[in-house]
Amino acid sequence: MDRIILIAQQIAKEGKVPNTALIKSRLPKNVPLPAIIQGLKLWRENPDKEINSPSEPALTAAADSEGAASFDALLEIKIEQMIKPLFTEIADLKEQLETLQKQLNTEDKE
Repeated sequence: MDRIILIAQQIAKEGKVPNTALIKSRLPKNVPLPAIIQGLKLWRENPDKEINSPSEPALTAAADSEGAASFDALLEIKIEQMIKPLFTEIADLKEQLETLQKQLNTEDKE
């Protein structure tokens, strides 16, 4: 949330009215819209809130160039973790298919 509030403050300092579209354009693509809306509401409640640094590690990592690489690596790991069960399931299904094909071939020969 802190990162969103900081961005809203930056936009306001530029003389623009912060809105979800402007904030979203300055954030990593993986930030959900409800979080942006909540951050914007918090900013509206206290536009001068003092924030030293963003508290969300994922947003902080994505925001700086050094952290972007580690964010990408983290994203790759997450994707790999999500895909691994799918590969396992595919392998199981292939095995079942081969078994069924063998059964069909055996039945055809009889």
